[in-house]
Amino acid sequence: MIRERRNPKPFGILVALFLVLIVSLVGCEKGTLGLKGGGISGSVLDSRTLTGISGVSVTALSGKVDEDGRASKFVTSDSNGNYYFSDMRADEWTLTFDKVGYLAIDGTASNTVSAVVVNSETSYVPSVRMEQTYENQYVTVSGVLKDAINGTLISYGNAQFIFGQQTFSNRLPTELTTGFRIPASLSPISLTINVTGYQSMKYDFDSLRSDRDIGTVLMPPETYSVVGRWQDVPGWVFLENPAANIFAYSGNRVVATATSHLNEQQFTISGIPRGVSVSIEAEIKGYRMNGPVVVYPSGDFQGTIYQTFSLKNNFSPIMRDVRVVIYSNSLATNDFVGGYCEQTGTQWAQTIVTNPPGFTIGTPRVIDLGTNQVPTGYTLMFRGYIVGQGKIGNEEVLINDDGADAQIVTIQVN
Repeated sequence: MIRERRNPKPFGILVALFLVLIVSLVGCEKGTLGLKGGGISGSVLDSRTLTGISGVSVTALSGKVDEDGRASKFVTSDSNGNYYFSDMRADEWTLTFDKVGYLAIDGTASNTVSAVVVNSETSYVPSVRMEQTYENQYVTVSGVLKDAINGTLISYGNAQFIFGQQTFSNRLPTELTTGFRIPASLSPISLTINVTGYQSMKYDFDSLRSDRDIGTVLMPPETYSVVGRWQDVPGWVFLENPAANIFAYSGNRVVATATSHLNEQQFTISGIPRGVSVSIEAEIKGYRMNGPVVVYPSGDFQGTIYQTFSLKNNFSPIMRDVRVVIYSNSLATNDFVGGYCEQTGTQWAQTIVTNPPGFTIGTPRVIDLGTNQVPTGYTLMFRGYIVGQGKIGNEEVLINDDGADAQIVTIQVN
């Protein structure tokens, strides 16, 4: 009996198909080379705050071109700004980043971000910083306006605030305290502040990316000037050329000052707030003012007002009693003795010598001419003389203004 022989061919075919299937699966998992793909990891930060940016669209483009063109992958950054690509073929990949409100990183020559992927490895890209564009975003600019002269809050007057090309007109100065909402800007922008009665102020910002408090703004008021002209200056005052300190008062507050020398013949006191009436007072050596000179500007006058200041009419010299005493070895009976001040022309009455001559105890060697008043604060020349003998003597003396008693001037006549 001959046994029937089984045919093993179907079994071999099944084994072969099984092996092919395994190899195919391995090839799909490992790639064409039988290796796992690589990955890219990185983070996206705000360039100003250095905090992670969520929701950034990150696109990876391969460098090689296959039958379908360049390979691409897409992910979105998480809440911390991190992103991760996986299953990427070995190649050099270019990354682009995009999100509304930020300048895109688009892979151009100036901002290219790239990474080389190696199979079975993760390539780490340094943190990418994106700069905000602030499009359709607003910031608040605030501050406080104060008078630069008296430091008081400016609360009244028509104000205008100009931010670049945007103008806020017919506003109260105090509205800056609340602040103005304006579009944010990465570019330089200027703020011009105009308030009625004050000089314009301008601030330059390199950018406005967030709310800005510019603090206290001291605004100089619009002003006018007074030019004072010295008149009736005595010769001895002109020659000594004393300094004069000038003060402009508004109420009991000094709003402007100036310094002048009298032989300059005039002075300018500037910076007086527009529309403010002032009382002008001056301090001059040897003089006191009879009363302040009041200046009344009209309306919003901003020019120059001319005003005379007379040392004869607006001022009075500070006077002091001076006693002149004549001393001489040649005084004789019936001689007339007198004296005067050369600068002021002040005369001392002549006195006749009545005692007999000689060098006895009763011989008059000193004649008291009495007292007279002369201006103080200056050095004056006093002259004494003996009529008939034609003799004269001189004495130059500084007349002090700090004594209640008469100042004695002794003149020797020989």
